Amino acid sequence: MIKEDIPVLNQLIRSLKEAESHLEEAQEKKDYANFNEIKKLMLKIQNTISKMLK
Repeated sequence: MIKEDIPVLNQLIRSLKEAESHLEEAQEKKDYANFNEIKKLMLKIQNTISKMLK
């Protein structure tokens, strides 16, 4: 990881936290289609973060 990656990682982490709150909302509303889409997005973000940290 290089120094320039830090702002990108920070943004990805913020996006992951925001997606988490949307995931909780979708679960509460029993909006399963949206829940699955948000879950997929979160997995993509986590995968990107993981790759950047290797």
